[in-house]
Amino acid sequence: MKTFLTIVTLLLFLLPAKDQVKAQFAIGASYEIRDEYPTNGFGLRLEKGLMGKNHLLDLTIRGHFSYFNETNNLKIGEGISISRDMDVHDYGLAALLGVRLGIVRPYAGAGIGLDRFKQNTERDQFSFKENNFYWNAFGGAEFTLIPVISPFIEYRASRFTGTEDLSFDSVNRIAFGIYLRF
Repeated sequence: MKTFLTIVTLLLFLLPAKDQVKAQFAIGASYEIRDEYPTNGFGLRLEKGLMGKNHLLDLTIRGHFSYFNETNNLKIGEGISISRDMDVHDYGLAALLGVRLGIVRPYAGAGIGLDRFKQNTERDQFSFKENNFYWNAFGGAEFTLIPVISPFIEYRASRFTGTEDLSFDSVNRIAFGIYLRF
C-alpha cells in the first residue's frame, strides 16, 4: 500500500496542471549513418508533445522520414562498366518518453515503420524492390542551449519483418541533428 501511495503521489506531481498544458511542436532534420548499404542519409521528423513544457516527464509522438542513397560504378576491364543505384525510403511513427534535466533531455522510445528498398542497375535482371515493415527501439539526448533550437544525438535499432531478397533483418543507425521547437 505504501508503494502504491508513493507512485500515485509522484504521478500527480509530474502530471501537468490543467492551465499549464500547451501543445508543443518540433520539426527536426538529421544526418544519419546506418550499418547497411546505403550507409549515409538524411532524416526529417515532426514531433508533438503531449505534456506542457514545465514538467519533468515529457511524452511525445513522432513521425519520421529518412532517405538513403548510394551509387556505385564498377569498371571491369576495357570499356565494360556496371552502375548500381540503391535508394531506401524509411517512414515511421513512434512514441517517446523523455526526462527534462536542465539543458539535457535524455529520451527513449519505440515505434513501427515501413522501409522501402530499391536497387536499379543498367541490367534489369539485377534490379529489385522490397518493402518491409519494422519495429524499432531508440534512445538519445537532446540539448537545449537556446529555447527554440535543440541539437540531438540518437541511436536506433530496427528489426525487419518479412525480408525476402535482402540479406539482413536488422539495421542500427546513429543520427545527429537539430530540432526547431515552437
